[in-house]
Amino acid sequence: MIENRTYYGEYSLERWIELILKKNIVLPDYQRHFVWNKKDLKRLIKSIKEGQFIQPVTIGLYKEPQGGNINLLLDGQQRLSSILLAFLGFFPKKEKFESPEPEVATEDDSAFDENGNNQNREIKSIKWTIRELCDKEKSSEKLRTNLSSDPRYEALNLDLELEEDFWKKKFIGFSFIVPGAVEENNVQKFFTHLFRNMNYLGKKLSPAESRKSLYYQDPKLTNYFEGKTEQGEDVLCGLKVTQDFQPRQIDFIRYLSVLSQKKAGKSVMVGYSAYSSRENYYADYVSYLLELEQEERVDKFDGFNFSEIFPEKNSSEQYSRLKAGVAQIKNSISLDDNGAFKSWIDADLWLFGLIYHTVFEEKSLSLNEEQKTHLKEQIEGEINDKDDAYQKRSNALGNIRERIDKSIEIYSNYAS
Repeated sequence: MIENRTYYGEYSLERWIELILKKNIVLPDYQRHFVWNKKDLKRLIKSIKEGQFIQPVTIGLYKEPQGGNINLLLDGQQRLSSILLAFLGFFPKKEKFESPEPEVATEDDSAFDENGNNQNREIKSIKWTIRELCDKEKSSEKLRTNLSSDPRYEALNLDLELEEDFWKKKFIGFSFIVPGAVEENNVQKFFTHLFRNMNYLGKKLSPAESRKSLYYQDPKLTNYFEGKTEQGEDVLCGLKVTQDFQPRQIDFIRYLSVLSQKKAGKSVMVGYSAYSSRENYYADYVSYLLELEQEERVDKFDGFNFSEIFPEKNSSEQYSRLKAGVAQIKNSISLDDNGAFKSWIDADLWLFGLIYHTVFEEKSLSLNEEQKTHLKEQIEGEINDKDDAYQKRSNALGNIRERIDKSIEIYSNYAS
């Protein structure tokens, strides 16, 4: 067996900038977007100027099946992006770049402390990466000229006096990893697992970002985990849920994981009543399907026969049925002004049963107008019956289980 090899070295800042602009190093798809602010950038440049230790960048050699090599930037995107921006003298205006996607809702009803501060806020990113600036045909001078007239960028003042040869004389180290694996699937697994276990300088990966790296370990399961059809379309037709007064992306793994346990005849999320523990539950579900080691309660998904429902790991038929079902009911849902579910109560009662019957029971939903009216009346009746105490703890485990059972029961009269 050929072992993985790691080589070490360092490049000047000037050399790193050249590698980025010429696309000699690229970001893998599962890398997050830019999250640093100007303060973070200035702190980095000041540290380099003062000769402080800077965590080395990690690069991985990926050999493409059709030939050719790609150098993947596995760790260090925030640092290298900041170095490039500092050199160019411009910074992206965050309000000009929309968020890459709505924040994933946490389902935690106890997110606010006694002072009204949200304790579960995740690191905000913008839909910007160094890919925006990479162009083999443009010199840094040409790029700087373009940015000066681009309203999406603002001039950056470092508030530092840098030596004339600063970019040539200052260095950042690197680790260059050459995997011993030859098969494409094994190489993908190696890099995505490595990415998941890396720590970023001063910025923690959000649970969704960390978990998403696992989705790419098996390309056949990526769409299943992300809730996308074979054509890459959202099976929930863009539906979101309102949390903290903002529309949030619905974490599809939340539905898949609990309904898989339900399909296996088990009580859902036993041992995961604490909100803080549920991310481990969701990550363990992904690990279970990828045949990776789970964190705890390793038998919780035993009995769920994935291959029986999804032969050859293909979920396209089930997801097409689900998307068609969502399209039928979407206009019947009482959404808020942002086009999102008003609460988790609404989302769960509308979705749990639909997902369970179309995906796990392989049934279809075909409603006439009268049936749509009856379905809406039933679900809204359940929503309106929830008292204040229930609403304040809507995601307590007992309440989630109650919604699962009720939603499945309601849809059993319509799915066939």
